[in-house]
Amino acid sequence: MPLVPLDIPPGVYRNGTEYEARGRWYDTNLVRWREGRLEPVGGWQKWDESAFDGAARAILTWRANDSAKYLAVGTHTKLYGSIGGTFYDITPASFATGKEHSARGNGYGMDVYGTDNWGEARSSDLLINATTWSLDNWGEYLVACSSADGKIYEWQLSPATQAAVLSNAPDDNVAIIVTNERYLVALGANGNKRKVQWSDQEDNNTWTPAATNTAGSLEIETAGQIRCARRVGNDILIWTDVDVHLMRYVGPPFVYGIERVASGAGIVGPKAVTVAGNTAVWLSESGFWQYDGSIKPLQCDALLDVTDGINRVQQGKTYAGHNSEFGEFWFFYPSSDTDDFTGENDKYIVYNYRLNHWSVGSLARTAWADQGAFEHPFAIDPDSYIYEHEIGWTNDGATRVGSVYAESGPVELGQGDRFAVVDRIITDEYDTLSSVKATIGIRNTPQQAESTQEYTFDQTDGYIDVRLNARQVQLKLEAIRDDGFKFGTLRMNLKSGSRR
Repeated sequence: MPLVPLDIPPGVYRNGTEYEARGRWYDTNLVRWREGRLEPVGGWQKWDESAFDGAARAILTWRANDSAKYLAVGTHTKLYGSIGGTFYDITPASFATGKEHSARGNGYGMDVYGTDNWGEARSSDLLINATTWSLDNWGEYLVACSSADGKIYEWQLSPATQAAVLSNAPDDNVAIIVTNERYLVALGANGNKRKVQWSDQEDNNTWTPAATNTAGSLEIETAGQIRCARRVGNDILIWTDVDVHLMRYVGPPFVYGIERVASGAGIVGPKAVTVAGNTAVWLSESGFWQYDGSIKPLQCDALLDVTDGINRVQQGKTYAGHNSEFGEFWFFYPSSDTDDFTGENDKYIVYNYRLNHWSVGSLARTAWADQGAFEHPFAIDPDSYIYEHEIGWTNDGATRVGSVYAESGPVELGQGDRFAVVDRIITDEYDTLSSVKATIGIRNTPQQAESTQEYTFDQTDGYIDVRLNARQVQLKLEAIRDDGFKFGTLRMNLKSGSRR
C-alpha cells in the first residue's frame, strides 16, 4: 500500500463551511507555523504582580539616551511610566478620566425633528468609543494624548514628576504623532475632527504659525472623522472612520501636504493598525487593508470570522500589534460572544506576512507592544495585568494543555467518491511526539455525525496504527504537554476502497 502525504499547507481557511476547507486547516488556537512545521505559540509571564488602574488601551517601549529601558501604559483613568521595571503613576493632575467602554450616543438633538417622543433622549447609531491613548517619543521624552482628555502631555522621565501639559499646544485633540522631520502633530486639533496641526520643527511648544517658524495646519477633505495616524517608512498615514490620507513632507513654506489615497478603507478603531517598516495593515469595516506604497485589500482566508463575528459596538477596542521575531501581525478584537456594553478583546487573528497565511484563536489582550527596547513583546489583559510574551510554554505558570491545537478540514481520497482504507499514520517528527495527541475523525458525508478516535504516537517508531474506512478523514493535533513540540508532514498508509 502506498504512503500518501497528508500535506496540509500552513494557515487556516474559515471563509466557508468545514467541507470547503478540505485539505486545509480549519480551526486553530495558540499555534503557529514556522518553515512549514506546526508548533505552539510561546507562553507568557506576569511582568508585574500589580494590576493597573483602569482599562489599558496603549503601551509603548523605548530606550533613553543613556540606554535605560522605559515603558509607558495608558488606561482610561491613568498614565504610567516604568523605569527599571518599576511602574510610577505619572498621571497629570489635570487629566480627565475617560470611558472604559464604547457606547451608543444618546441625547437631545441626536435625530431629525419629530423623531421619538418630546422630552426623551433620542437613540442614535453614533458610537462613542472607549478611551485610547496615543503614545510617542519626542527624543527620549514621552509625549501622550488621551482621546477623551484631548490635551498633549510630555513626561521627561523623572519618576518623581508627573507628565505635564505642553504649553501653547492645541486642546481637545483626538491623537498625536511625531514625524520623521521632528514635528509634533495634533490630530483632530482643537475639537475639529478633520484638522491636522503641527508644531514648529524641533520645538513642541510653538504652534502658532509665523514668518520665523514652520508651524502650520491643514484640514483634510473627508466625510469622516480622524481616528489615528502612523509613520509608515518616510510617510505618515492618517485614518478616519471612512477613508485614508497620506501626509508627506514637502518643505517650506507649506511644510506638509495631505491627499486622500483610499475611500471605503477607514479603520474600525484607533489601535486597529500595525506597522512593519514600509508596510501597514489595518482592519476596516470591509476587511483587512495593506499599504506598502499603495493601498489595496489584503486577502484573508479567515475574514468572515472577524467581519461576521466582531462585536460592532465595542470594535473600537481592536488592538493590532507586530511580533517581529516571527513575522506576524496580531489583531485582538471583541467577538460577538462578548457583551455589547462591556465586551473586551477575547479573540485574535494573525497574519504571517513572511509566509502569507493566517491563523485564529482565543486570547484576551487589550494592548500589545513588540520586542525592541526589551527582549520580548509585552501585552496587557482585560484585568489590566501586564505580561511578557514568548517565554516558556505556559499561561503564567498555568497549563495550556487542551487549549493548544490545530484541526483540519476533511481530507478525501480523489474526489471523495471512494472509501479510503488507512491502517497506519506516520510522522516525520520524533523528538516531541509524546507531547501531541492526534484525534482522527471519520465520516462519509459532510452532514454525517463524525466518529472520532484518539491516538498517541509511538515515541520509538513515530507512527500510530489505525483502522479507518471512510470517505473523509479529519485530523486534530492537540498538545498534551506544555513544551515546544514541532510537527511536520504526516503520511498515511492507505489504499482505495469501494465506492459503496
